[in-house]
Amino acid sequence: MELAAQGVVPLGGGTRLLASAREVPNLLDLVGLGLSTVQVEDEDLVIGATTTLQDLVESPLVYPATAGLLPLACRTAAASRTIRGMATLAGEAVQGDPDGEVAAALLVLNAVFVVAHPQEPRESPALRFLRDPSADLEGGGVVQTVMIPGAPHGAALERAAALPSLPPLMSVAVTTTFSGERLSRVRLAVTGLEGRPARIIEAEAHVERTAGDDEVLREAAECVAREGRFREDARASADQRRKLATVLTLRALRSAVERGKRREPAQVPRLRSPTSRRAAAPLPYFTSGRLELKVNGRKLRAEAEARTTLLDLLRGTGIFGAKSGCGAGRCGACTVLLDGRPVASCMTLAVRAQGQTVLTIEGLGTSERPHLLQKVFADAGAVQCGFCTPALVLGARALLDAVPDPTEEEVREALTGLCRCTGYAKPTAAVIEAASRRGR
Repeated sequence: MELAAQGVVPLGGGTRLLASAREVPNLLDLVGLGLSTVQVEDEDLVIGATTTLQDLVESPLVYPATAGLLPLACRTAAASRTIRGMATLAGEAVQGDPDGEVAAALLVLNAVFVVAHPQEPRESPALRFLRDPSADLEGGGVVQTVMIPGAPHGAALERAAALPSLPPLMSVAVTTTFSGERLSRVRLAVTGLEGRPARIIEAEAHVERTAGDDEVLREAAECVAREGRFREDARASADQRRKLATVLTLRALRSAVERGKRREPAQVPRLRSPTSRRAAAPLPYFTSGRLELKVNGRKLRAEAEARTTLLDLLRGTGIFGAKSGCGAGRCGACTVLLDGRPVASCMTLAVRAQGQTVLTIEGLGTSERPHLLQKVFADAGAVQCGFCTPALVLGARALLDAVPDPTEEEVREALTGLCRCTGYAKPTAAVIEAASRRGR
């Protein structure tokens, strides 16, 4: 908190901060503070600030506590599993973009941000905190946990985007809670506004204390279109977003009301076995020095600066399997496994690998003795242009280590975001073939 008060910027996952053009003189790495937790306390869901979006997707506690809304918002926020495995909940709230669906979900879930502060701890409701996070963080505040009180009966998220993997033109999140046959509480938030995601309180009030009849829901959708201050930009006009708002709001309200009436439990998908996660070895104030880690089974000692990325460290020592592509975590070509988890090495600080294990494509197999995955990729013609093949193979390795018999959907989900040049048909087929051979 003392460092934050001096202007040092807290760093959670880095997927927003390190990918931006923003110049930040000093970073405060929060990775070693033990804030990556998900637990239920007195029926409230309590999430540590540096818990990743993928951890939320894979936590069986989050589905019933949020009626499935928060895991869904995390999935839509980033199509790439690698990025979801790095992006943190607090980071999405503090550094998030204007179309952040995670922020919209937190708004309708009545989340409360618990902020550690030099003066005194603060509890800030999402309605206030997400409007301007800097107001609660000013003077050395650091988000500690995010609390979601109680669980709604129904929830829904509707979005419109040019492609499923792209940010939405706009989206609508809704939660509903019933008292008997009538709605006691409705929360509705939208993105695509002139500012950050926001609740449309007038529309909520229109539906509360009603039975959720279709006529009432239509009137609420029209209220959203009327009250929302929609953004005008190169992707869509304000009028287009207003028309989308009417349609998406009605869909979301209908779905959340129907699920709430049925008290429909959130469906929990088959979850991966958790990968052991070790926090990076604690280091003193680091500007430059020697790091020690294990790369492809061998100890590596290398000099690094505080801002050296893992990608630069690896390539500087002659390990070129991790490719330098976009530099912003969008292409996936730099993916390596850090203690078994796929990470975008272009946005992972090298100091985070201190004392840990890194696997690149060079450590998987050789030309003479290729790994099974390398062989099936070659046999299936799945190497494509070759630039992203190391990332695809390593993503597949992480999947098969956790799920020996993946479905096609699970394979596609694991590989999404690791290739920018073509389709995933042949890589998907290659991974399924590798899984079948491993089981023989």
